[in-house]
Amino acid sequence: MSSRCLRALVLVLPLLVVACDGDSDGGPAPSDNAPVVREVQPSGGPVSGHTLINVYGAGFKEGAKLYFGQQEALRVVVVNTHRIYGYTPTATSGVVDVRVVNPDSAHGTLVGGFTFEGAPVANIEQAEVLNGNVDAVSNGQPVGTTVRGAVTVAGITRGIGQGGGTRAQVGFALADAELLNPDSYTWEEASYEGDSGSREADIYQGTVLLQPSISGERREWVVTMRFSIDNGATWVMADGDGSANGVSEDMLRRVFISRPRVDYCKLGPDNNLGPVNVFYRPGDITRVKVAGQVYAAGVTQGGGAGSGLVAQLGYGPADSDPRSDSGWTWVNATYKTDHGNNDEWEADLPNPGNVGTWRIAYRFSISENVWRFCDADGVNDSDEGNLAFSLSKLGTLTVGDEAPKEAVTWCKIGLDQTPPEIINYTTTQTSGLKTVYAQVNLPGVTDREGAGPGLAGQLGWGPVGEDPRASSLWNWSAQLTFDKDNFEVNDQWKGTLPNPAINGEYRYAVRFSHDGGPIRVCDGNGVNDSGQNFEMDQLGTLNVTGQPVIPRVIGYCKLGPDGNNSPQSLAYTTGDAASHVIIASVNVAGLTNTTTGEVANIVGQLGWGPAGEAPATSDEWDWTTTAQFKGDFWDNDEYEATLPNPGTVGNYRFAYRFQVNGGEFLYCDADGNSSGPDGFNADLTGSLAVSEAPDPEPTDSYCRLQSVSGTTVGSGDIVTVVGRVHIPGVTAGEGPGANVQVQVGVGAADANASTQADAFTWKAAEYTGEADGEADTDEFSTTVTPAYTGDRAVSLRYTTDGATWTYCDKDGSNVGGYTLGQQHALTVGNHTGIGYCNLQWPFEIAAGAEGAPRTVYGQLHVDGVTPGIGQGAGVVAELGYGPASSDPGISGWTWVATTYDKDDGNNDQYSVSLPAGVPAGTSYAYRYSLNGGPFCYGDRNDRGGSGNTGNGFQGGDLGTVIP
Repeated sequence: MSSRCLRALVLVLPLLVVACDGDSDGGPAPSDNAPVVREVQPSGGPVSGHTLINVYGAGFKEGAKLYFGQQEALRVVVVNTHRIYGYTPTATSGVVDVRVVNPDSAHGTLVGGFTFEGAPVANIEQAEVLNGNVDAVSNGQPVGTTVRGAVTVAGITRGIGQGGGTRAQVGFALADAELLNPDSYTWEEASYEGDSGSREADIYQGTVLLQPSISGERREWVVTMRFSIDNGATWVMADGDGSANGVSEDMLRRVFISRPRVDYCKLGPDNNLGPVNVFYRPGDITRVKVAGQVYAAGVTQGGGAGSGLVAQLGYGPADSDPRSDSGWTWVNATYKTDHGNNDEWEADLPNPGNVGTWRIAYRFSISENVWRFCDADGVNDSDEGNLAFSLSKLGTLTVGDEAPKEAVTWCKIGLDQTPPEIINYTTTQTSGLKTVYAQVNLPGVTDREGAGPGLAGQLGWGPVGEDPRASSLWNWSAQLTFDKDNFEVNDQWKGTLPNPAINGEYRYAVRFSHDGGPIRVCDGNGVNDSGQNFEMDQLGTLNVTGQPVIPRVIGYCKLGPDGNNSPQSLAYTTGDAASHVIIASVNVAGLTNTTTGEVANIVGQLGWGPAGEAPATSDEWDWTTTAQFKGDFWDNDEYEATLPNPGTVGNYRFAYRFQVNGGEFLYCDADGNSSGPDGFNADLTGSLAVSEAPDPEPTDSYCRLQSVSGTTVGSGDIVTVVGRVHIPGVTAGEGPGANVQVQVGVGAADANASTQADAFTWKAAEYTGEADGEADTDEFSTTVTPAYTGDRAVSLRYTTDGATWTYCDKDGSNVGGYTLGQQHALTVGNHTGIGYCNLQWPFEIAAGAEGAPRTVYGQLHVDGVTPGIGQGAGVVAELGYGPASSDPGISGWTWVATTYDKDDGNNDQYSVSLPAGVPAGTSYAYRYSLNGGPFCYGDRNDRGGSGNTGNGFQGGDLGTVIP
């Protein structure tokens, strides 16, 4: 201590030397308030370091440092002014001073305060993964991921260059493994990269190949590193915040691999948001081409079809959702052209051949990823707005003898370029009622001189806030008449706005149709399909004031529940008790919308009569059933009554009628009646069929192979199989019977499935609904894509316990049992979609082979696709492995994605390594799909070149894993 030391304090505890201003080492002058070190616990520890030490005293400040001799302690924490703790560094054996230095350089020392014991031992002080989490996208190829890690070993890694004797490995495991167990990982050697910035640690790196999911949308891997300084005898595993504080699952680094996805798609041409409408006559053979747009980031940009994209055009029942309904039919689309960053595809829309109406949609996918379904104004990830998927924006396919009527192109309320007038009436006003004008345009109709032929218009009024396009509370009884031609292309019409005669504020509007076609409701700004949307706040305003008037007119009524405009079709047998409850709704302005509960003097009646007889005039209609008030429904009242059973076989119709305060009856149909031109329609009344009481239902269980969609198909083609199961007390009622499992099997034509089940490949069928025409019977269905060619047979079976199976043939298990002759015969011919495909080589692979000997090659040829340089567009190639006894196109095989290898003449060659662990005796083969079409299955004998001259796909011609 220098002569300038001001004081020394000797305590009862171990000697404390307080170093003050002007120490001989020439350091900065400390403050007068130096720290005091009184006690160190424990007072000794191993030379390997990492002993937790508590130091007690006074004057410790935030940011103070702790020293053992000349070495700084590790991970120091100042708890308060009287306590500080940290971890000892590595050292040589001996006694050292313990020193605390505050940020202002004031310090205090406990002389000989700690003893290091034993010989120095190298120790991994810290092991840390430097990577963050990674998101990657793959269309089936492995993803290369570089993992970097840092290791700190006292006396070894400090300084420039690689520390001697250190090994590093990079490891990877699936995220659902035991992540803290090193045995869960696959380890590969890592290489020295360089020193850390502080030169305290060495940095290593290694690259691993991570496989994406075969069929799922996303796969999660965990990557890490581990280090050893005893040549692998022991290892220290690393995580994201270092091993010094322990390794935790939360701090392990992850790699998320997703399949490419479709970001946006649209039904119809680019920049055309209008409806897609297609009309066929039942016998039409010329198909209409329908376009679709798709965008996928990193896929559709640039010229040509986006890699891996699959597009399909579909049609299905008018009241169904293509995202979930299995009743939709889908056909493959082909790439057409680029539109900016989008790809445009097109397909021929099939003709169902039956009279009816269907909806149209597109769907797109990438590399077997999930489908994105598309409507006419486009779909992305939005949950609301124009870019959210909407059933109302699907296209329409109509099959009939006459094309559907077109809607008027444009219309508006009022004089041209003039907003609707605000109209005021009194409740008793009958004269001086206002004339409302309207404009309408339909090319080829309104540009003729005089009234456009086939046009019809109505003037309507209704409550504020009720949408005139859908609300049943609007009254459309006032007819519009032609007024004059306007600007040579429009027609101007006019009509007198009726007086509701009830106090209140109302809105009024006009609407037009042509030749009985769709109705377009118009606002004051004008409405079309090209950007002028209907706006509720642009309707006309009608105010009615004065003394109230007793209503005697039903404003509106409807048969059936709200929101369902299709008439009900019901049935009784002659022995049934009346059970069908029929609902109807009624509106009387000023009564049903202002009164809670039943309104006095409203009479509702449910009537029925022979089909073809007019309900309003025929004496054969029975109106003796009085309906009862059911409840309030918004501004309407609901009534209900039980439909009587006529008791005589025949076809009948049923309807409702209402009157108020002794006024006239208003007759009600399924789409509602407000006394307008679209008022009561006898064709929209309910129908009732009465048939003879059936024989008692069977009491024994049975099943049947109901239908198979084909008898001759190509290898890889889709075959739809339907079956039915009847089990008393189990399949009764809606939903699948409890514990009922159904499977469809395809096997050899000469094998009896009931005695040779192993000769068939079985696939689970799904419940699709209650069987039509068979009470208490469940219907099941699935699709199969047989790969093996030749004469085959289709069968069905079910079980309720998972062990005992009942086999079902075409005439049912209850008719002569199960027989070979009642299996469905199916001829599977050569694949027809792809010219030629094969398993190129090798034909045998040893189970323990590694590296190149495990690589399997396959080739295909498609005219116009594979000839030329590079990979043919739209091709998906996969390697499959499984038992030869199972048909690879049905079940039991695992398929992995392959990569384009090279051109071989006019063929394209693909390759992939057979996954490790596939046991001896397993078979393998290739399959290929073009633009999402059926798979072509290739064996080793399909080598005849283009034109499909191979000998088909046979179980005896597959590759084999040998011992």
